[in-house]
Amino acid sequence: MKLLEVRQIASERLNVLRQQREKLINMTKENVSIPQNNINFDRVEISKAISDIDKEYEQISDIADKLSIMDANIQNAEISRQQSEAAAEAAEEIMKILEVFRRISKGDKVPPTDEKKLMEYNQQMYMAAKNMAFMNKNCDGEKHKSLWEDKPTEEKPVEPSEIANNTEVGNPLAEVSTSTSEICTDLE
Repeated sequence: MKLLEVRQIASERLNVLRQQREKLINMTKENVSIPQNNINFDRVEISKAISDIDKEYEQISDIADKLSIMDANIQNAEISRQQSEAAAEAAEEIMKILEVFRRISKGDKVPPTDEKKLMEYNQQMYMAAKNMAFMNKNCDGEKHKSLWEDKPTEEKPVEPSEIANNTEVGNPLAEVSTSTSEICTDLE
């Protein structure tokens, strides 16, 4: 099962248990017995049923808390991954700009798009590179291809919450004891 599905099932089950508990508590306040198979249950049986409901509620609530933590951890991991990719791309961009600076400074010929990238990044660096190129004008400069070759269009990043919601987690609710007394089934 996917994380989102399990969280929804847990939430629904917690709501049902809350409602069942509320009905039982109201019955004890009103001093009403519950007829089942021609037998009237007294306050002791109702108390036991409430206790069983509380136990199951606590188990499911603990699982729901763990699922929420798992969801947050998955989302945080995806955000960190996306941030590290962005930082790596930014570092790569700066390395290309520095390489263009070096090439221009040496007197090499670079494509106008690369010069423009350097100029947009830092006007002073561009001017410094051009000044150094002027001093090196007697050198035979190489001709270079652009460092910014056409990249295939990048796909839209997936939202971290979508990744978390679609993570397979099995069925952690299967281990919850649903031994809530037969009284509860009559309440539904």
